[in-house]
Amino acid sequence: MKKFILPLVAFWILAAIFIIYPEFKTRNFIDAFVTSLDNTEEVIQGIAIRKDGKIEALLEPSDKQYDEVLSALKEWEVKRVPFKEADFDQEKYKLAIQNNARSLTGLNIVIYKDGMIDIRGKEYKLVNGSSIEELIEVAK
Repeated sequence: MKKFILPLVAFWILAAIFIIYPEFKTRNFIDAFVTSLDNTEEVIQGIAIRKDGKIEALLEPSDKQYDEVLSALKEWEVKRVPFKEADFDQEKYKLAIQNNARSLTGLNIVIYKDGMIDIRGKEYKLVNGSSIEELIEVAK
């Protein structure tokens, strides 16, 4: 019986590691959630940044700041973190990315001042790239 149970337990432990590890590794933001980095310009149709319901930046591909903001977003790297690390009592922003690849509604992301990001109900930490305040400054 031990010869059967031990390999079975080892298999399930390895399977759990292979399933969970990719979810918690550092990933490029655009590549993971929007589109491939190769066709970003063709897919993203617009970017909006809101704070407290007020639009801080609204960019379309024809705007001169659009390329700078898109370049900054391409540098973002995020890492999944456990839900308990998020602090929801701080200033938050909404980043809306309109695209024509994955959905008609685009992607709406909540970004907290400390770099925590809520994407589709999962929490991530911005580990590399410009802060949301820096993106707003570039967009103005």
